[in-house]
Amino acid sequence: MKRMKHLSFWMSAIILMTGCQSQADTELDIEMKSEEEQQRIFETYTYDDYRKIFDEVVSEAGKLEDDKKLNKWIIRTLGQEKLLYEKDLSDDEVLELAEQAMVEDKVWKSIAEEEYGITVTDEEVDQFIKEGPDKSDLPQQQAYAEALGLSLEELNHDFDRDLYEKNVIWLKLKPHLEKNMIHLIIMSRLRSMKRKSENKLTSVYKYALKNYVFKSWTRLFIVCKN
Repeated sequence: MKRMKHLSFWMSAIILMTGCQSQADTELDIEMKSEEEQQRIFETYTYDDYRKIFDEVVSEAGKLEDDKKLNKWIIRTLGQEKLLYEKDLSDDEVLELAEQAMVEDKVWKSIAEEEYGITVTDEEVDQFIKEGPDKSDLPQQQAYAEALGLSLEELNHDFDRDLYEKNVIWLKLKPHLEKNMIHLIIMSRLRSMKRKSENKLTSVYKYALKNYVFKSWTRLFIVCKN
């Protein structure tokens, strides 16, 4: 159970690395490793396996971009590629995904603040990190930090802070979205009920009208006949 919880935590962190990208958000045709393969990697890879992967990631990222902000997202994209993607990406694809993820992350946080009034404090983010990532003993997290030349604290509280900030925002935003979703579902059902009611009334009206016309013509025919 503990290992499955760690798997869930780590896979969530990897997905967060690239801003929760989905194939619907990009024109790239990305095939993911199967869930069974992802779980096999998690259960069998050692610190050395992860260290080799992240050393390659950091090295490749340094060759692609010098800008620190974009370089961070390139590292995250390459990490996801090597752990989750079935096939390797080209340099252009890596850059495209990294730039897209960086922009979408900024837009996502802006929408949360401007549309829903969601903001977080440094204290809230620090508390979230202390209660979660700081308590992780996963070898991949240690390997990731050391490949970057960072301590676990520097990795969590500095390098990946923006990811955990997004997580804290999401915890606040989720109830608003659920409330809106429930409202939308209720309104949709009410509209559906209204349409059914209107259709029923229309049918009754048509029947009554038809019946009224028939009776009127019948009475008219009798009057004329007499």
